[in-house]
Amino acid sequence: MESCSKKYEVLMNLIICLFGILIVESSYAQTQERVIEEIVVTAQKREQNLNDVSVAVTAFSGEDVRALGLAQPVDLAAQTPNLNINNTFQNTLPNISIRGIGLNDYAVNNNPATGVYIDEVYLVSPAMLGFQLFDMERVEVIKGPQGTLFGKNTTAGAVNFVSAKPTEALEGYLSLDAGNYNLFGAEGAFSGEIASGLMGRFAFQTTQQHEGHIKNRATGRDVGSIDRTAWRASLNWTPTESADIFLSLHSGTDTSDTWLIKVNNSFTTEDDLFFPGDPNESAGRFDTFLDNKAEGAALTVNWDLSEQLLLTSVSAYETYERHYVEDRDGTALIHLDGEYLNDIAQYSQELRLTYQRSALSLIAGVFYGTDEVETRDRFDAPDLPFPFMSVGNEYRQETDSAALFAHLEWLLSDNINLTAGLRYTDEEKEFSDAFTFLYLDAIPSAGGTQTNVFPPVHNNYDVTDVSGKISLDYRGFEDTLLYFSASKGFKSGAFQGQLTFTPSDLSGFDEENVFAYELGVKRTLINGSMQINAAAFFYDYEDIQIYGPIFDSPVGPLFGITNAGDAELVGGEIELLWLPAPGLEVRTGLGLIDSEITDSILATVAKGSELPNAPETNFNLMVRYEFPLTTTWMVDVLFDTSYKDDVTYDIVRAPEETKEDAYWVSNARIGLRSNNERWGLYLWGRNLSDKEYRTQIQRTTIGFVETYGMPRTYGITLDVAF
Repeated sequence: MESCSKKYEVLMNLIICLFGILIVESSYAQTQERVIEEIVVTAQKREQNLNDVSVAVTAFSGEDVRALGLAQPVDLAAQTPNLNINNTFQNTLPNISIRGIGLNDYAVNNNPATGVYIDEVYLVSPAMLGFQLFDMERVEVIKGPQGTLFGKNTTAGAVNFVSAKPTEALEGYLSLDAGNYNLFGAEGAFSGEIASGLMGRFAFQTTQQHEGHIKNRATGRDVGSIDRTAWRASLNWTPTESADIFLSLHSGTDTSDTWLIKVNNSFTTEDDLFFPGDPNESAGRFDTFLDNKAEGAALTVNWDLSEQLLLTSVSAYETYERHYVEDRDGTALIHLDGEYLNDIAQYSQELRLTYQRSALSLIAGVFYGTDEVETRDRFDAPDLPFPFMSVGNEYRQETDSAALFAHLEWLLSDNINLTAGLRYTDEEKEFSDAFTFLYLDAIPSAGGTQTNVFPPVHNNYDVTDVSGKISLDYRGFEDTLLYFSASKGFKSGAFQGQLTFTPSDLSGFDEENVFAYELGVKRTLINGSMQINAAAFFYDYEDIQIYGPIFDSPVGPLFGITNAGDAELVGGEIELLWLPAPGLEVRTGLGLIDSEITDSILATVAKGSELPNAPETNFNLMVRYEFPLTTTWMVDVLFDTSYKDDVTYDIVRAPEETKEDAYWVSNARIGLRSNNERWGLYLWGRNLSDKEYRTQIQRTTIGFVETYGMPRTYGITLDVAF
């Protein structure tokens, strides 16, 4: 009862804060007036000013991505209120949580709770979300369930990545990085007109770090080197005034080291002197590695059927291959060291019609997607007192998903706008050839023989769902948007892709739903030099899909995923962008979340627990100051910092060891750039205080395992543009 009253107290305080923003005024006068440039987003599948959209969105421009050093999606969380991203396995498999809703499952067959889109193409597996950020036009973090336009399994929200498009004018850039740990990086793009009406762009990025930040005390070598390369080639063809065709081909590889983890190993005393000890020192086998490869193609066609009617087609094909070998015990012994072989292929097609008149916008469409996941995971254990040398599992999963959707925006009067949308989803999943195997005589590399524990399991899962949204906007206050929305998000059920000795554990789990209510305000102040966006939300979260050490087995708790019951979440965000003086820019954000399991049907999850990866408070700040050094050169100084409150990484069985204390991480960059922005030279440092913090903590059969964030890094960047 006390926690319930606390949630509603938080909600009421947030609502009072929102209405306070409505009436705030300022007598601040600027000596040189600066106005915030319009930020264009596509959070509702059409270009709109961010401040005209009745959705909570945090947006980053391509320049923001480069200036903040955002290398992968995981880096977005530091400067986004109520966004939490942590790698489930060391430096792979990102888990994206928005407003406390996410899925920290290491199996690659389950869809993330946050829909991730690259140039409007949905990615089906969390394994595919460790891609490189390069040559971006913008990134949009769309908060709250997106039941209509981004409706593919989005109970948490959506992250929309938009790449830079080909240009008619000849242009390009090259950015070179060098830093500690023997780092070298390069990013570049070249764009221009190939023929009349045909424009092309080629972009690439490579990151090569030849020294690791983790010492393997068993082998004496360092671990943590980086070897990532990606490229993208795109064509934009306008054969007629009414047609526009965009083709993107892309590929990326990641053969970086697999990070070593810190382990409190319960089967040996070898690591007792070193745990917790130095977070950048552990022990492990010498042959760990990562070998990921992603390839894909997307074709987008926009055809103006009339002045008011636009037909859009988005066709895409993506493949992903993953071979990952890790040390799981933090010693030179072989205690359930893992090898993961995953192959993913997906195809998707979306067709939509957009009708626009002065007071009405209507988007209606169809979506079809199919994907196939094949997996073989294995864990070697010759040094453990188990009756087998190796254990693992295999499965194949095929998914077919179809949807119909419609989204309406109607200006009812000069000050009131109605937004409404529905999405009907029909999804089928076939889970086949699923079994657990043992090697009783020797591990596979030593010529062991595979024995299946039970015959292959074949199960099916079907679901239909109707999700959607309705909201009202009010614009009667000057330079202000006030909105209220009610929406429903849906995430389909599936099958657990983890190891099990009981075939019934593979029967599948049910879909989860979120009923969300949000009150928000977006207000422009001080003659257009300040923007405040704020929102308060209440979520009724049903049939939560929870991952953790749920099942008991002869070798200890086994990880799995199932429905755990219901929860409630209350919280909000406040974001501020301010240009207080010439050359000075301040961005800051505050996120608050209060989450609680209100009804648990799982014995290992206690009622009253807070959700995992849902810190109660998070804060971010970026300050950038530019001033002239000479008539042709500018000094550019950027400082950013972020705070993350206490966080629980695992609520199953509620181990205290899986809680991380609050921490701050700060970064800075200072440099010179030419006034025409053709040249730039920057010195940068990240994690300036060399803060030790854990990005993931898991309970395993071996013990509690920890992954730490990167220590202090620093370097220099040279930018050249033409």
